[in-house]
Amino acid sequence: MKVLVCGASLDSLNHNSSLRNYLARGFEELLDRNSVLSTSLDIVVNMAKIFHPDLIVVFGSCMPESSNFLELRGYCSRSSSALVFWLHDDPYEFDFNPKIYKYADFIFSNDKWATTHIAHPKVFHLPLAADPKIHFREISSTMERDLFFCGVGFDNRIQLLRDYSDSLKAYNVEVFGDMWPNDINFCKNKRIKNLEISNLYQKSLITLNVGRVFNLANRRYMLDPTTPGPRTFEAAMSGAVQTIQYLTPEISEYYEIDSEILVFDTASDLIQQLQKMKNNPNIRRDIAVRSQKRTLEFHTYKNRAEKIIKKVFNE
Repeated sequence: MKVLVCGASLDSLNHNSSLRNYLARGFEELLDRNSVLSTSLDIVVNMAKIFHPDLIVVFGSCMPESSNFLELRGYCSRSSSALVFWLHDDPYEFDFNPKIYKYADFIFSNDKWATTHIAHPKVFHLPLAADPKIHFREISSTMERDLFFCGVGFDNRIQLLRDYSDSLKAYNVEVFGDMWPNDINFCKNKRIKNLEISNLYQKSLITLNVGRVFNLANRRYMLDPTTPGPRTFEAAMSGAVQTIQYLTPEISEYYEIDSEILVFDTASDLIQQLQKMKNNPNIRRDIAVRSQKRTLEFHTYKNRAEKIIKKVFNE
């Protein structure tokens, strides 16, 4: 079997093109290196004519107007290659999904609730994952900060950290990303490379996990996200102990609460968790070990690639 992976938008517009490489590596681990090719959307048809894949996986955001799949669909119809779309920005860009319905043989969505609203006969839920080669770190006993978060300063995240800032004064807190206001003194407008983020996860007592509330195209059904994003799995692979804002019970489908991941509703919850991890380093280590083990076994891109192949080819 040969698999071709491409982006759903041009690489010049795709800020998450590295995810495509993770998926390609997952297929390589499942098959072999010579059976997998990763390329950009603008040259995918030319590469397919050379490579002759059995399966083409279009991975990413199909929102840009430049994302045109007509020629690719024509190639797949002539060659009998299966054409799969794996959407990784649901539900935030859900309103653009109908543009792929007429092209896709199969659709996979990163979000479980969004999946139920996709009007296609062959649609499945498939969360994102972690890449052991990029994200794995040995469990550390050295903690360089108490609480860590990395991400864009969307309104819901800003409000939460403003509300919690007084409670967190006694702790070493570091928050990095874009769009953070100056009035929260532990937040810095600084971008962190993916490799460096894993090092920060590894040596943070607790990593904060707060999803975004920011829709680019989600007006049709106003869907709330239910599935955790890729950094949940990446942080777990890096040896983090995460505490996640408990907005949906779906997190328990991926990690066992209290044993592999923590949840919080209030500032008091978060402070209690920080103090417990400070006072009990062995408990912290045990949670990190179990979380990482779960990720290595169930939440890698090899796992996701295997599911795609099984669904498409009924294996």
